[in-house]
Amino acid sequence: MRDVFFDRDSADAWLAAYRQRLQTEPAPDAARAEAMRRVNPKYVLRNHLAEIAIRRAGEKDFSEVENLRAVLARPFDDHPGFEHYAGPAPDWAASLEVSCSS
Repeated sequence: MRDVFFDRDSADAWLAAYRQRLQTEPAPDAARAEAMRRVNPKYVLRNHLAEIAIRRAGEKDFSEVENLRAVLARPFDDHPGFEHYAGPAPDWAASLEVSCSS
């Protein structure tokens, strides 16, 4: 898990403190995980997903817009076939620039 963080030392410190805190809570891991799933959506609109939908819509293909709409309407649910929406951004997405100046 630590590989997804840029500052791994800070991530390690946070995770160590979190593990220590978990030792003080009586809730079993499964109950804690379920409680977290209820308040933390699996799916959120991310820049690279919006970019793909925008590009395809510009070509008159609105299927990706509809897919995103359907998944994001129920962001806490599992959506078989759309797991990649919750995965890491592809490398090309690092160069995306977002602006609110339109």
